[in-house]
Amino acid sequence: MKNITIKFAIMNCILILFAGCGTSEPGTVETSDAAAPSDIGQGDDGIADTGYITVAQAKTVVLENAGLLEEDVRFVRIQLDSKDGASEYDVEFICQDAEYDYKVSAVTGEILSMDYEVGNYDLDTLPPDTTQSLNEQQDIAQGLTEQPDAAQNSGALPETDSQYIGSDAAKQIALNHAELTEDEVRFIHAHLELDDGSWKYDVEFLKDRTEYDYNIDAMTGRILSFDQDAEYDQYGAVSSTGNEQITEEQAKQIALEYAGVNEGDVQHLKIELDYDHGRGEYEMEWYVGRTEYSCDVDADTGSVLSFEKELD
Repeated sequence: MKNITIKFAIMNCILILFAGCGTSEPGTVETSDAAAPSDIGQGDDGIADTGYITVAQAKTVVLENAGLLEEDVRFVRIQLDSKDGASEYDVEFICQDAEYDYKVSAVTGEILSMDYEVGNYDLDTLPPDTTQSLNEQQDIAQGLTEQPDAAQNSGALPETDSQYIGSDAAKQIALNHAELTEDEVRFIHAHLELDDGSWKYDVEFLKDRTEYDYNIDAMTGRILSFDQDAEYDQYGAVSSTGNEQITEEQAKQIALEYAGVNEGDVQHLKIELDYDHGRGEYEMEWYVGRTEYSCDVDADTGSVLSFEKELD
């Protein structure tokens, strides 16, 4: 019996010795060539794979759509936002004669919406550190630098002091002050203006027969002035350029081509000619399957003024 006990003890020692073979020393972590820490979550270019297109790619998408070169514009806002569970870039930039506001899918690079406002801008008056701010955001989007906890929780890039608040935020500030909702009003415009050396958003909208006009600081969102006029004029059907307007059919073809949609796939198309401050524009809405499209086309020039698509 004593011999059996001794043999059993010896076998246990042998098993323990084999189990310990190959284990690391205390305080060390094993790695393999196939999954070294420096390779985890990185693509071929060494940039962390976030699953999103980069800021630079988002800029390329909107510039190609607008037919502009980067050296001819100034970006005043690029923000990664989340809407209805989907991530999108809010990209706002200006050139000498127009302001553009795009929403771009952060996953696919598809243009979700576009707003275009004619203006007259001096690009040299924009803050010099705006570009630096956007470069910092690009580093964050590519995973080269760490996001603050608040940004990680919200899925959005952090705001920076040198970025403008954006036309959407300016609209909301004006609506909150007027105690109205977006569904209750009709926006005439919300664009950047330079006044006494400072940039501001000029926001104008209508509610019934009342016109609201706000000037909002582009950096801080502070309301600089506001005006309410209950006796606004109804704008007549007169071309702002004095030239013959494009036809409804021409406007429809422009909108469908811009959206990349075949006319045979279009359902429930609605077209309306409206006038804002003497400028005629065709407002169109239609469906393709469950996707809803809306597009406004300038009745004088045929330019696309705004475009939006969303899954209904």
